[in-house]
Amino acid sequence: MANQLTTTGDGLALQVTKPARSAGLVEEDADGDTRNRAAVVAYGFDDLILVLDRDNDRVPMADRAELVALAAKETESIHRGIDTRIQHSGNGYRVQVPTTGTGFQAGEGLPCHAAPGLLVMAPLDASVETRHLLETRRSQALDTEVGRSSDG
Repeated sequence: MANQLTTTGDGLALQVTKPARSAGLVEEDADGDTRNRAAVVAYGFDDLILVLDRDNDRVPMADRAELVALAAKETESIHRGIDTRIQHSGNGYRVQVPTTGTGFQAGEGLPCHAAPGLLVMAPLDASVETRHLLETRRSQALDTEVGRSSDG
């Protein structure tokens, strides 16, 4: 079941504990204590939100631009992006999401999928090709790792 968007002081947020861990947007020690929560940028589109790690070593700017362009092409839209960070929420994590123009509202269920440094949020009935975005990011991450290992 998809987590529901909740109202926060600054707008809307989505609980993203498992996907944030899978995407490497949080680091925890062996005891489960948080060591790092990523600074992210969240981009809004019609029926889609992308959340990308702002660390250029993890998600280079060229990769971010490619993903945003792909999402804009897939949705034929682009709305506001916001700088935020993965936040503590109870025993897990949440992320603030842009609401301007996206049509999302509090109480709405929003599935969240992860790839390295990326969260893709889209309703189940969205026409967005979520899989294409995730595969593109996974391929980018592999290319970045290959580049790093050949530099060393």
